[in-house]
Amino acid sequence: MKKIFVSQSLIEVETLKEILEQAGILNTIKNQNTSMLAGEVPFAEVFPELWIIDDADYDYAKKLLDDWGNPTPSEKSEWTCAGCKETHNSAFTSCWNCGQDR
Repeated sequence: MKKIFVSQSLIEVETLKEILEQAGILNTIKNQNTSMLAGEVPFAEVFPELWIIDDADYDYAKKLLDDWGNPTPSEKSEWTCAGCKETHNSAFTSCWNCGQDR
């Protein structure tokens, strides 16, 4: 079993857990319910941790999480609406301002 990710945010850890589960990689979260200990023990020791069950899955899991956290340039690029010249990020497929499709 190997630790692959640590964060202050349980939501972030649970999101990554779901990504790995969808890829068929068994994993678990440690320190899921220890936030109540904050202040009593060093804060870094109570952060939620994502662990890979089978060490053989670690490299593939790391690649999945790296790819998720670092989108390709085309996913990050902005586009400009031909109709009204409003700039949008890649998540939008039509202009929020005038409704024209990308």
